[in-house]
Amino acid sequence: LITMRANDGNIVKLECHDTLPSTVSLARDYAKLGYPDRYVVFSEKRKKYGSGKIGTVDRGVFMSCILRPSLFASQSALLGPLCAVAVATALEEHTTKRLGIGWISKIYCDGRIIGDVSVEGKLDSFTSYEYIILTFSIVLDEKTFPPRLTDIVRQVFESESVSIPLVVAKHILNNFFTLYPELKTPAKFMDTYSQKFLLRGRKVRCLLEGKRQRCKILQVSHTDCSLLVENRNKTTVKISTP
Repeated sequence: LITMRANDGNIVKLECHDTLPSTVSLARDYAKLGYPDRYVVFSEKRKKYGSGKIGTVDRGVFMSCILRPSLFASQSALLGPLCAVAVATALEEHTTKRLGIGWISKIYCDGRIIGDVSVEGKLDSFTSYEYIILTFSIVLDEKTFPPRLTDIVRQVFESESVSIPLVVAKHILNNFFTLYPELKTPAKFMDTYSQKFLLRGRKVRCLLEGKRQRCKILQVSHTDCSLLVENRNKTTVKISTP
């Protein structure tokens, strides 16, 4: 168990594992047992299942963070975009490749998806949360994300057992908790989200009025991160869920 002080001055506890099939299932159990705000389950490797995948693993940042926020349900809508900004800006410090964000919180590197962020929560009433769990899943290829000199130096001074994925995980958490207070006033991080949004101008098929239609992606809404698309009639339509 590692204790770190985030950039906002608060304590974050990381329970570190070498390999887990899922960090979120363990974090969910912990949340139900009353584990505190900012308790994180981290794994450097993730077991892969399915046809032809048994026995193989992904290496990277796989972690689930328990939050005990004072939020209304409506205020949590932008947690996914906020997390995506935290991840993308953190990873930029570890690669020279182009990073970006796809809707809603998929992470792209050099044109391919390398990760995603998911958000789940349990309401204790109609207006507030008992807990929220943020899950970050990022595959790190050493050719794309080679260790930097500062990472190597940090490993030496912190501990020989500190891995590069753990260094990246700490960087992501620091970025997230720096942005977290802005959740109720999202203009700043949504500006960054918009700048890193890669799908503008792409053609996609959308289910509109019960029919699949070919549309062009215009932008994302700064207020709720809905996708704004132009349909075949040149009308702008808002899409709220993938």
